Amino acid sequence: MTNTTVPAFQVSDLSSRMFWDTPLENIHWFEHRHFIIERVMRYGQMTDWETIKQWYGPDIMREVVVELRDLDDISIAFLSLVLDLKKENFRCYIEKQSRQSFWDC
Repeated sequence: MTNTTVPAFQVSDLSSRMFWDTPLENIHWFEHRHFIIERVMRYGQMTDWETIKQWYGPDIMREVVVELRDLDDISIAFLSLVLDLKKENFRCYIEKQSRQSFWDC
């Protein structure tokens, strides 16, 4: 079971450039896991990815990433591979497929 009260890491262990709009002291590593993981996928470096992988572990990572609403195709492909998920499991992938493109009109 994941300990949600005493983190082994701090958000400040991640690249601070990902959180330019939010004070680090306002980000709780577990409570804001969706926000942190999405930011790492958008703006992080590989070291940030390794850090969150250690923080959350594969089960929580899978649980969170499939719920995210906005991931680019490269992030979906990467996460599918490293977390052994089908792209069809991702909420953002399903919603992208159902949205009509401007060019499809």
